[in-house]
Amino acid sequence: MQRFAIHSRRSAYVAVVVLTLIWGNNWLVMKLALAHADPVSYNIHRTGVAIAVLFALLLGQRRRLLPESWLAVLVTGFFQTTINLGATTMALAEGGAGRTSVLVFTMPFWTILLAWPVLHERLRGSQWLAVGLAFAGLTLVVEPWNWQGALAPKLWAVLSGFGWAAGTIAIKYFQRERSFDMLNFMAWQMVLGLLPLLLVPLAYPVTSTDWGVEYAALLFFTGAISTAMGFVLWIAVLRILPAGAASLNMLAIPVIALLSSMAVFGERLTALEWSGIACLGAGLAIISLRAWRANRGDRSVAAEAPLIEGG
Repeated sequence: MQRFAIHSRRSAYVAVVVLTLIWGNNWLVMKLALAHADPVSYNIHRTGVAIAVLFALLLGQRRRLLPESWLAVLVTGFFQTTINLGATTMALAEGGAGRTSVLVFTMPFWTILLAWPVLHERLRGSQWLAVGLAFAGLTLVVEPWNWQGALAPKLWAVLSGFGWAAGTIAIKYFQRERSFDMLNFMAWQMVLGLLPLLLVPLAYPVTSTDWGVEYAALLFFTGAISTAMGFVLWIAVLRILPAGAASLNMLAIPVIALLSSMAVFGERLTALEWSGIACLGAGLAIISLRAWRANRGDRSVAAEAPLIEGG
């Protein structure tokens, strides 16, 4: 991790900008990669690359190789890798990159709701308004009354956001009594989360992968750079910046994904979807600003901050 050491707030904010650009454009790159592989195969390939990079870092730094809690990595891996990453690729295979990213980024709202029964963190004040705006926006974007549209990819994207939130809550839950080496934790949750996906091709026919230089390059970006090294850089940022301040970059990621998808794929949204996105954006802004203000006052709002990259 020394190569990714960040020693000042200025360099931390530069790193946040870099991460925002990487994760914002990652949706476009994933969509391009899915033109070469079945979503199940692509997810296995991408996660495998990320696992290789993370374990290479663990070996290179001579850090602990075995997980500190098998139960913690099993539960987190199921939600974060099996559900979140698996549902994301299914959504992208059938739907637009921009629309998918917006729905996956309902994650903070699911996090707040899950934190209530699991971490006993009750909704307070503006959080109620944020959640209300989120579900109004979610309804407008998904349009559950319109069964003639592409409903399946929207539901996959919502499931992805839920899985991301559940994975975040799982980490918070298991860290209440002990602290984990997050590099080790992320590597192992990917390993255990990948195992169920390896069984899918046995029951579900998948198309062959179009291996080539282009697919390899796209896989390197999504697996090695965005998923593995992006996480390492994110952890380095959190050593300098409060989680609330660092998580403000979330606001820009779906915007970048939406604009890039519109430019490259010609993705277009209806007036209802734009209205829904506006509601979701307003709710996300309330949550991010609340987290930032609370961090300035040294009050814990960690459950609202994304601990791991989604999508």
